Amino acid sequence: MSAPSEIEGQPAPADAIRGPYGRTGYRWYVLALLTVIYTCHAIDRGMPNILLEPIRHEFGLKDSQLGLFSGLAYALSFSLSILPMGYLSDRANRRNFLGIIVLAWSACTALGGFAQNFVQLVLARVGVGAAESGAAPVAMPMIADIFPARTRGSALGVFYLSNAVGVLVASTVGAYVAATHGWRMAFFLAGLPGILLAVLLFTTVIEPRRGAAEVDAVAGESAGPPPKLSETFLFLFRNPGLICLILGCGILGMISITMGAWAGSFFIRIHHLNLPQVGLILGFGGGGAAAVSPLLFGWLGDRLGQRDPRLTLLAVAAAALVALACGLGMLFAPSVMLAVVLLVLADTCRMGYSPPCYAVLMDKTPVRLRGATMSIMQLTTNVFGFGVGPLLVGFLSDLYGGETALRYAMANALGLLVIAALLLIGAVGLLYGWKRGTGMPTAGPRV
Repeated sequence: MSAPSEIEGQPAPADAIRGPYGRTGYRWYVLALLTVIYTCHAIDRGMPNILLEPIRHEFGLKDSQLGLFSGLAYALSFSLSILPMGYLSDRANRRNFLGIIVLAWSACTALGGFAQNFVQLVLARVGVGAAESGAAPVAMPMIADIFPARTRGSALGVFYLSNAVGVLVASTVGAYVAATHGWRMAFFLAGLPGILLAVLLFTTVIEPRRGAAEVDAVAGESAGPPPKLSETFLFLFRNPGLICLILGCGILGMISITMGAWAGSFFIRIHHLNLPQVGLILGFGGGGAAAVSPLLFGWLGDRLGQRDPRLTLLAVAAAALVALACGLGMLFAPSVMLAVVLLVLADTCRMGYSPPCYAVLMDKTPVRLRGATMSIMQLTTNVFGFGVGPLLVGFLSDLYGGETALRYAMANALGLLVIAALLLIGAVGLLYGWKRGTGMPTAGPRV
C-alpha cells in the first residue's frame, strides 16, 4: 500500500522528516510491523472471549465470574499500569520499551494455558493486561511522529487493521484449536509470535524523533522536555472538548469490547450453534467488519476533516446511532442469518471510531504530552470496556435469569451508544465551534 500523500501526488506537509523515515518504504514498513505487533495485542486480549464456554464447563463458573475473568481482571491491571506506561513512553526509547512489553504479554498469555483453577486464570489475565497497557501509548505517538497530520487518520486506519486480524485469528483459529486440542493449546499458540516480533522490532526499527512529522518541525522546533503527569491532566482539564472526546471513545470502546466478549456465548445459547460455527461467524463476520471499518473511517475522517474538521467526529457520532439500531436488531433477529448480517453492519459502524477520533486527539495534543494523553484515553476505554462492560452484562444476565437473559443484558449495554454520540457531538462544539473555522487551533508541538 502506498502512502496516501504519494497517491495524491502531494508532498507531506512535514518535509522535515529526514533520515530513514524520509523514505516512504521504510515509513510503511515500520507501520506494518507496529500493526502486526498490535495484532498480537488483539489476539492475546481477545482469545478468552471465544474460550469462555469451554472454560465455564471445565471450572463450573457463573457468568459473573466469566465477566470478571474476561473483563475486570484485564481492566484492573491495565488501568493500574497504563498511567505509568504513558509516563515512561514519553521518556524511554519507545522501540526498546515496546519490545520488552511484547515479550511480557506474550509470556503471560501462554501461562494462561497452564491454569489449574479460576484464580490462576485470573492472575494470568492480570499479567496480560498490565503488559498490554503500554502498547498504545508507545505505538500511536510513534505513528504520529512518522506520518504528518493530513495522512495520520489513514495511517491509523491501517494500524487498526490489527483488530480485524486479531478477531479473525482469535475466533477462527482459537475456536478450531480449542475444539480439537483443548482451550489450553489455544493460549499456548497465541503467546508464541511475540518473540519473533520483538526481535524484528529490536533489529530493524529506528526510534523516530519526537515531533518530526509536525509542520512546525520545519523550523526546528523541538518537542520539549518530558512532561509531568500532572501537566497532562491540567492540559485536559483546560480542554473540555478533549474530555468529551475521551469519554465518548471510552463508551464506544466499551460497547465494542462487551459485544465481542459475549457475542460467542450469545450465538451458542440463543441460536444453539457450536464453537467452530461461532468461530467462523465472529472471525469472518466480525473480523471482516473490523478490517473494513478502520480503513473506511480513517480514510473518510481525513477527507471530511480537510473539508470541515467538525465533520470527522459528527460522522462517528452518526455511525454510533446506526450501530445501536443494527445491534438491537441482531439481538432480537428471528434467524441466525439475519442476526449475522446485522452483527456485521453493527460492527462496521461501531469499530471504525478509533482512527478518526485518535487522529483528532493527536492533532489537538502537544507532541510532548501525546504518550501520557493516549494513556489516559486507553485507561478510560479499558476501565469502561473491560472493567465495566463484560462484568455488567454478566451481572445483568445472572440477575434476569433464564435462557434468553443474555440477550436483554446485552441490549441494555447497547443503549449507552446514545450517550457516546452526544459526547462526540459536544466535543465537536467545544473543539471546533458550531461555525466553520471558529474552533480552537490544533495544539501541534507546542506547550
